[in-house]
Amino acid sequence: MTLAIQQRMLETNQIAINYAEIDGPVDGPGPPLVLLHGGSVRWQSFSSILPDLAESFHIYAPDFRGHGYSSWVPDSYRLQDYADDTITFLQSLVTEPAYLFGHSLGGMVALLVAAQYPAGVRAVAIGDAPLSAGAWQAVLDHGRDRLLMWRDLSGGQKSAPELIEILKESPAERPGQVEPVRLQEVIGPDSPVFGWLAVNMVQNDPDMLSALLDRFEATAAGYDMPTVLPAIQCPVLLMQADPAAGGLMTDSEVNQALSLLTRGSHVKLAGLSHVFHNERKEPVVEALRAFQQAS
Repeated sequence: MTLAIQQRMLETNQIAINYAEIDGPVDGPGPPLVLLHGGSVRWQSFSSILPDLAESFHIYAPDFRGHGYSSWVPDSYRLQDYADDTITFLQSLVTEPAYLFGHSLGGMVALLVAAQYPAGVRAVAIGDAPLSAGAWQAVLDHGRDRLLMWRDLSGGQKSAPELIEILKESPAERPGQVEPVRLQEVIGPDSPVFGWLAVNMVQNDPDMLSALLDRFEATAAGYDMPTVLPAIQCPVLLMQADPAAGGLMTDSEVNQALSLLTRGSHVKLAGLSHVFHNERKEPVVEALRAFQQAS
């Protein structure tokens, strides 16, 4: 399927939001689906599932502030800032309540949006996002060395080819080994992941990462499960990656969230890692289509 992807810019009072739009499906206008990407990437992170989703939905995929081609806004990378941008995006461009699918950071943003702008949200699917500020902090602490390196390399300080060579030599964990190895030994020296990461780094605002590393309390303010989740009245699907494969959602958090959500449901993607939609798309697309039909 050849996609007619239009990349456009929404100018708001504060920032310019870059976004992709796909007019699907071919047999008539489908319901709007807004895809919210994870931290330090951009809308193209959903490329593997776009053709399948475009068969059922009219798709919008914005870049968050500080990511991709959207504006850099130093000192304004709170979770609430991302949520405010998304609400403005919905109010400006989407003419009916939308489905939201947010992965990781995008999932946290989607929960805030659903709680704060119920008129604009029909249903929400959350892709392996930390469900509390504490869980988010734990994820960041575990990856702190990597995030520090990314911050030092982000923002166009080095070219993409330079970044690729640096990333190949960067330390990575290999299952069963105590000492780290070079990343190229884990994923192969010719992996397209290096080019993908390099372009992300060139386009990312380093201060977006400083907000996580140095200003976490302010960045995460308001992301409180007992407050946010009961305020969401639309259907919510928790899409959990496999914790044994590096998934971020824990079983205990999922159980707590389901007890707080009015219309919550859950699917566990056994054997799939945090980036499950890029690892094996079929169960992800199937889960999203079933969720659409049930909502």
